[in-house]
Amino acid sequence: MVPSRTKAAIARWHRWLGLALSVPLLGWIVSSAAMMLVTMNAEQGLAGVYRLRPHNTVDRPLDRAAVLPGDLLRRLERELGLPRVFWIRLESRGPHLLYVVKPTPFSLALVFDAMSGRRLDPLSDSLLLATANEALLGTHAVTLEDYPEYNRYYDLDRVPAVRVTMQGEQPSQLILSRDQGRTLRRVNPDAGRFAWWYRTFHVNQWGDDQRLWTVLLYGMAAGAVVLATLGFQLYISRRGQASTASPSQKLGARRLHRTLGLLVGGMLALQVVVGSYLWLNLGPLEDPFRGKGSFNPTWAAGITTAATLDPPATVLQRTRDHLLDGFDGLDGPRPVQSIEWRNLGGRIAWIVAARRDSMGTAFDAMTGQPFRLSPDEAGRIAQQEVAGMPPFEFRGEGQELWMDVNRSVPIYRLRFEDLHRTDVLVSSGSGQIIQRRPAIWRA
Repeated sequence: MVPSRTKAAIARWHRWLGLALSVPLLGWIVSSAAMMLVTMNAEQGLAGVYRLRPHNTVDRPLDRAAVLPGDLLRRLERELGLPRVFWIRLESRGPHLLYVVKPTPFSLALVFDAMSGRRLDPLSDSLLLATANEALLGTHAVTLEDYPEYNRYYDLDRVPAVRVTMQGEQPSQLILSRDQGRTLRRVNPDAGRFAWWYRTFHVNQWGDDQRLWTVLLYGMAAGAVVLATLGFQLYISRRGQASTASPSQKLGARRLHRTLGLLVGGMLALQVVVGSYLWLNLGPLEDPFRGKGSFNPTWAAGITTAATLDPPATVLQRTRDHLLDGFDGLDGPRPVQSIEWRNLGGRIAWIVAARRDSMGTAFDAMTGQPFRLSPDEAGRIAQQEVAGMPPFEFRGEGQELWMDVNRSVPIYRLRFEDLHRTDVLVSSGSGQIIQRRPAIWRA
């Protein structure tokens, strides 16, 4: 039997905790329901569906580049001491022809003017605005501001970036990296409004100091668990009083509150525990949650800077017939949009994209023929980018959203035997790692 004084104290604490936590609990419930409703019928959830501009607005044939890729590689070795690069890409962007060079899979890129050879990164505001103006159909950039961004593909805590406000047919905000103008994130008005509500009422984060808001959130979570525990204690201690209560009391609001509290309290306690676990992974432990713990810091694959690469004119001449036969398609007499030189499983490959909203087609540089990687080839390429280069197991094929082209692309799912038991999703066309899902993510 619980003493009356103790029971009164429990009731008092339960009442005041309930009043104090009713607002954040209601916020968590409503924002959770809103997230389900918003994403239920959305093809790509809050990522949104955008119509990317398929071709550069200025026709700049890639074979007009004055700087050859092999010459640029030698310069990188001579001036920057780079022994190898992950890939090198020639692309048109507005009135510019640019070389984008990725030194490692996890680093910022280097950008060079393909006509003068001048290094351009970090990109100027004017070049980033030109990049944004080429991003979406019927849409143009109006403002730009610095906006460092977390991104799972880089080994940095924050990627130097800008936020560009777009107006026109697809009003939105684009988060572009300062190093190469890569689209890190797209936010349409609906996603922007939801993000504000979610941040304010669900995770209760009203600033950038993660430690402060983590302590606050966990404090409220602990209070919610205590509240539910006190409620259960009251329910158990008062069960024996039901037989002596009058019929009107049994059907009253207090009895209804007690019964509903038993059901809702248990559900809320479970949600709070799960939510706290999720916040731990999306906050303090975000790097391992996003798969950064599987990055291979000793990566040593790619293209050596001593390699001989075919010039753009040769690549275009040897691949044009295949592209016209439908390996990406050409909408009229428009120039190819980009050529990327990669080392795929020990062979130099060209990734040729006739459209900006396509992953492109892989060609063997020796034969000039298009090819698709086998699961084993894709696994051995990805293996170079996983810490310890552990063995892997093929777990099937599928489709996965790739932010760069804002569409799902064919992938192989491979499970690596690294410390994090990481599932790596690899593009079957380019060998690009699209996503890393460690065991903590899958849980």
